[in-house]
Amino acid sequence: MCTREPGIVASLVALFERTWQAAVPLGADRRKDTETGLSATEQELLRLLASGLTDEAAGRNLGLSARSVRRQMAGLMERLDASSRFEAGLKAAQRGWL
Repeated sequence: MCTREPGIVASLVALFERTWQAAVPLGADRRKDTETGLSATEQELLRLLASGLTDEAAGRNLGLSARSVRRQMAGLMERLDASSRFEAGLKAAQRGWL
């Protein structure tokens, strides 16, 4: 596909920049923050959801499906021992993750 439509090109460039920032060399371990134990994607996901974005919108920003966002959030809720997303946000903030 070849396009010169400014809106499409701008969206693709933004997606590339976000993907490039989170990229790791092929086969390399995904690094986690030693202080929090969170990956860069998990940190960004928490930040996006805390800012009020929906799963779908956060997924678009991260290049993930809404299902992947929900799966990652479920894992974070389990690690935080939270029974709701609200509680997870509160506990994440208390731990300094946000």
